[in-house]
Amino acid sequence: MPGQPHRLIFIYKKLLQGEVLTSNQIQDMISEEIEIVSIRTIQRDLRLLQKIDPSIIGKVKGKEIYWMIPSETRYPKQIFRFETNELLALHFLKAHLKTFKGTKIEKDAEKLFKKIEKLAPEDVVLDETIYWDQNVGYYDYSQHNELIENVIQATAKKNWYQISYTAAKTGTTKDIIVRFETIFSYLGLLYVVAYVPKHKAHVSLAIHNISEIKELKDYVNVAPPFSFREWANYRFGVFSGELHDVKLLIKNEFKHFFLNRTWHVSQVEKLDKDGNLILEMRVPIGVDLINWISSWSDAIIVLEPQELIKKIINRLTQALSNYHIAQQSILKAVDPQKSVLFSNEDRMYEALKKSVESEPAKYKLSLKNRRKKDT
Repeated sequence: MPGQPHRLIFIYKKLLQGEVLTSNQIQDMISEEIEIVSIRTIQRDLRLLQKIDPSIIGKVKGKEIYWMIPSETRYPKQIFRFETNELLALHFLKAHLKTFKGTKIEKDAEKLFKKIEKLAPEDVVLDETIYWDQNVGYYDYSQHNELIENVIQATAKKNWYQISYTAAKTGTTKDIIVRFETIFSYLGLLYVVAYVPKHKAHVSLAIHNISEIKELKDYVNVAPPFSFREWANYRFGVFSGELHDVKLLIKNEFKHFFLNRTWHVSQVEKLDKDGNLILEMRVPIGVDLINWISSWSDAIIVLEPQELIKKIINRLTQALSNYHIAQQSILKAVDPQKSVLFSNEDRMYEALKKSVESEPAKYKLSLKNRRKKDT
């Protein structure tokens, strides 16, 4: 997939060729040839390139800044110190550049690699780690090369298309008129944000569920301006919905997993008097939020709203019900001497609970214990 290394090489090559470009011009070229990016992304790329090659300068003319590499300083020999995060970015970039060996941009990548090597000569990022995907359950896109290329082209051109899209939940396929805005990845899947004029909204579409893309050359419509940050405000994960004020308690012994990590752009963190982390967010109550909380069921207690509490309880009850289906095998696994079937989840739960009560719990529900103390 395209990314920062592709963009840096592209920009640097243009400047080495003597071109003088504004940020907007660079944004347009990259959006057309590589991937859709924001102007802020281009500005960050230019700042990083300036750190790599200080000969890159920006000259202000009117309201624009024109970026260039003067011919007399095309290959500087200066070495600058970097902040830790910038130095780390250089090491990761250097490792990425090695992967372009044998491609059509190998020579350009090699030039940039040699410059970075002077600033970050040590090898601290192994090549093997660059594509070591720990995103458990990632989708295999090896059979979708043509589809991905078509989505990239459609996203870059910003024209109107009719696509055939299969809804994952129902399995039904519909033809939809869309305009693609940007591509992103989430939990091992690739998505494209598309504006759907029928619903007057930007939606996320799983790329592997698109079966056909047909350009509508005669279709005329106007899509509203798209801001990914604003779009993401109305989502937790991929799915959108009505926003709710969500308040979560992260138990003290688990808070180190959550501190200094961004779960949503609206989040606010604070500690209560007992050292538990209180996490507040304004997010939709959708499947991604419920899945995330359920995956941390021993660490997170939902405080608000009641609607979310009920959904989490229903999810946990359903999980228990799944074990009720196979209770004979489960009870034998807990105690081989037991073979009695129970008629409902409550009786099964009590049997399982009693069978493990003798084992010491690794974590205790500290809130319950404290309430007993207070009373």
